[in-house]
Amino acid sequence: MIDGHRVIAWTPYGRRRTYSILFKYLQRDVERGLIDEVWMYMNTDPTGQEDDIAYAHDLANDYPWAHLKHRPEGVDLGNLPKQRYTGLAYREMTDPDTVYLRFDDDVVYIHEHAIENLVRARLQMPAPTAIFPVIFNNAICSHFLQACQKIPTDWGTVAPYCMDPTGWANGPFAVKLHEMLLDHIEAGTVDQLYLYQDFPIQPGTQFSVSCFASLGSMYAGLDQPGILIPDEEESWHTIHHPLATGAPNILRGDAIVSHWSFFPQHPFLNATDLLDRYRALADKAVA
Repeated sequence: MIDGHRVIAWTPYGRRRTYSILFKYLQRDVERGLIDEVWMYMNTDPTGQEDDIAYAHDLANDYPWAHLKHRPEGVDLGNLPKQRYTGLAYREMTDPDTVYLRFDDDVVYIHEHAIENLVRARLQMPAPTAIFPVIFNNAICSHFLQACQKIPTDWGTVAPYCMDPTGWANGPFAVKLHEMLLDHIEAGTVDQLYLYQDFPIQPGTQFSVSCFASLGSMYAGLDQPGILIPDEEESWHTIHHPLATGAPNILRGDAIVSHWSFFPQHPFLNATDLLDRYRALADKAVA
């Protein structure tokens, strides 16, 4: 718990390769008393992901605070890609005294102060739909990192657009980002990458939701508790609900995580040893 509120970290789960790194950081922060439960919302294909599914079940069996969550029964899912199912998970998130932390399953680093700083910001600012950390390899975050002179502009200038060609699709740019962050992690100087302030995100601005903090009281207060309309979670949290409330989302300057890859970046990142470096650091986090 943090400041008397339960903290649940949840992930639309699909890939053992990267989630096995994220889970080490979640385990670290459970053991530090910052996270109460970890939820794996199963978002896998029924065939072809047997190893991924078995790994999630093993974690749930081995750690009493790790739980599997499943798509609700009786909901017509139609013929949508599995990425569209994740908005249904919020039906589980209606405890008004809980802060929910969403992580993509390819978040591969959580700074040691990130959870505490993000949750406290969430509690201090109840109006925004979402409070985001500084997510390395997120285009809008890269824009603000450049504005604060943390990322060189000669790598390519990033506009405040979630699918900016440099910040979202440029593989060599992503490689440089990860190299820079890893160098700071290994040197113990990640706090040098903090932004100078928190930044409001104008309502209606789409933002890649690789990680954010939200309040159970917000979902409990919906006309149908926990049911997002529309049910696509990124659009609801970054466009529709902020426009409806008039409250901007917030980018928190002193909480840092790292998101591994968008699909156009895969060939470039997979040709490096960067994920191995992240895995070695995660192993040390729970050593």
